[in-house]
Amino acid sequence: MSNLLIIHNNGLLHPFKEDVLNQFTDWHIHFLPGSKLSVKTLAGNIREKEIHFLLYADELEQSNIDILASVHTIFPLVTIIYYFSQMKDEEFACLYRAGINFCIVGDARQINLIKTLHQLWDEHWRRIPDSLLPAERALLPERAKKILDEIETKPLKTVTTSQFAKVLNISESRFRAEFKKTFGLSFRDFKQKLLRHYETLLLLKKGLKPSQVFDILNYKNISAFSRSFKSRHGSTWQQLIRQSSNQKNIEGLL
Repeated sequence: MSNLLIIHNNGLLHPFKEDVLNQFTDWHIHFLPGSKLSVKTLAGNIREKEIHFLLYADELEQSNIDILASVHTIFPLVTIIYYFSQMKDEEFACLYRAGINFCIVGDARQINLIKTLHQLWDEHWRRIPDSLLPAERALLPERAKKILDEIETKPLKTVTTSQFAKVLNISESRFRAEFKKTFGLSFRDFKQKLLRHYETLLLLKKGLKPSQVFDILNYKNISAFSRSFKSRHGSTWQQLIRQSSNQKNIEGLL
């Protein structure tokens, strides 16, 4: 499941529900009226609900464009999608400045939105890689699916044995035993491999700065992130970034 926040015009919400939302019944969907939009309110919703996708389904007003631009700076990994029946020619110049990644307008917007959101979630950085899954995801027991959903959609600070034991209403020792039986790894080893995957993805593929990554991955400061990073990768993040840059330069010469 993904976490989707929809900024909407109250008068347009009802048809939006009928046409689209029944295609996302297993998603966590939240709503925020465009009339109540502010940087503080929007940032608070994104942080509290661990939002992956922000769907702006309202007219593009200048004040809201400024708000979206500010929020995009704070949350560079949140994908912003503009979804509306039409768009004025002069509004296209505002999309980039507002941090809007996708623009879906016109008569076929409903079909395009459904397709786009599903594809974006399949490719999202929070998705657990297949290399850490024991078999096809769909064939996993329901309890295991719930664990994966919690990992991918809740703040990383809650990805702990105590939190999962509470969610599943079992003891921590039983959770650890069931997890290892299902995934073939201890929960600690699984989490370390997952963090290594996230770090590599965010630093090298997404091109984020370490100062952004440590906050996203819930470290107290850059020093704590650097220590944990080196223990997992066997090298510092500076060395890893430098090696990646050198490799790209070599490939560019070939």
